[in-house]
Amino acid sequence: MAISQSSPANTRHTFSYRARNGAGEIVTGTMSAETADEVTSRLRTEGMYILLVEDKPLRSEVELDPIQVQRNEAAKRVRRDDVISFCQQLSVMIDTGVPLSEALDSFCKQTSRKEFREVLKVLRDDIHAGESLSSAMEKWPRVFPHLMVSLMKASEASGTMGMMLGRVGEYLSKERRTVKQVRGALSYPLFMMLAGVVMTIFLMVVVLPRFASIYAQRSASLPIPTKVLLGMSNFITTQYLYYGPALIVISVVLFLWFRHPSGRHFLDWLRLHIPLLRSMYSQLYITRATRTMGTLFNAGVSILDIIEICRGVTNNTYYDKLWDQMERDIRDGRLLSEAVLKASYIPSNIGSMIASGERSGQLPEVMEKIAAFSEEELESAVKQVTSYIEPIAIICMGIIVGGVAMALLLPIFSMGKVVSGGG
Repeated sequence: MAISQSSPANTRHTFSYRARNGAGEIVTGTMSAETADEVTSRLRTEGMYILLVEDKPLRSEVELDPIQVQRNEAAKRVRRDDVISFCQQLSVMIDTGVPLSEALDSFCKQTSRKEFREVLKVLRDDIHAGESLSSAMEKWPRVFPHLMVSLMKASEASGTMGMMLGRVGEYLSKERRTVKQVRGALSYPLFMMLAGVVMTIFLMVVVLPRFASIYAQRSASLPIPTKVLLGMSNFITTQYLYYGPALIVISVVLFLWFRHPSGRHFLDWLRLHIPLLRSMYSQLYITRATRTMGTLFNAGVSILDIIEICRGVTNNTYYDKLWDQMERDIRDGRLLSEAVLKASYIPSNIGSMIASGERSGQLPEVMEKIAAFSEEELESAVKQVTSYIEPIAIICMGIIVGGVAMALLLPIFSMGKVVSGGG
């Protein structure tokens, strides 16, 4: 948090501020006050975590020059794999004695991705101009995560940049693997659901009407399941001018609502309470938090900065409140283990292990072990979720598609009667 307090006493000024609200969102605004401390106090009473207060307007996005806007758009397309490769290769070059500017020049020339090359060129120019690597990276929050910037600051102070870059590369690699595990567990049922919907629509729109015309010519009475499906088929093929726009409106409304704090809060609640998925998501958040804590503790980052970074890696409004409470406990002088033991959504055994690390003076090592343990638990949770979801998805798809197929086959069973005129 940066606070600029240069206004004389008894003189009111308009201060600009940037803060994080109770939902974890960044909010900005202005406030009339005599001092920056008054602004800070008033915002804290509203439950906000202060990031910046200064006696001048905050710079808005529209004030950015066109070149910077173009660079920011390019940064959105930078892949995390490129950043991981950058960390790993730069770590090796620095450890072998290659100067930082020369290492950046070399990596910039060999990078095939245009978007990342543009970022590296600006990074290299800033280094040549005398900026530190961390401050140069800080200008690209979409490319280099906050955790990486914090570790670079710590490495610059301790002279361990090569080792720290390797650690960042390892951290990002594990994070990428974790994301792939979770996505893999969810992609299969989604694919099965999509395949079931497409197949059902095909049967109802293309196949079913042809069967209906055959029976209509013979004046045969159709079974009730076939009549129900025929009605649904008729609705799908003839009323699309009504339900089509309605589906589009509903999709847009849901999309906008899920971007709103209330919608995001609802999605976060679902992740932590839906059977099967809640164990996987809970373990995902715990794994990310403990892995981040272990990496940052080993780098010597302060506990309050660690909590702020963990807030970003969990990315859940319920965990945002948890981190807010932990931060208040730490500021009140409590140990980390005491704050963790009070926190909901974090197992008590993790708090006990942290307490053991604090007593022995080996908290960084203990956090690394907790992170390794959490990663194993996450892998187990993902496998368990997959083992349950796959048969459930197959059964649901079988019921839906099988039901439609059965409705098609029921009239065929009496085909002989229809053809002979006995229907």
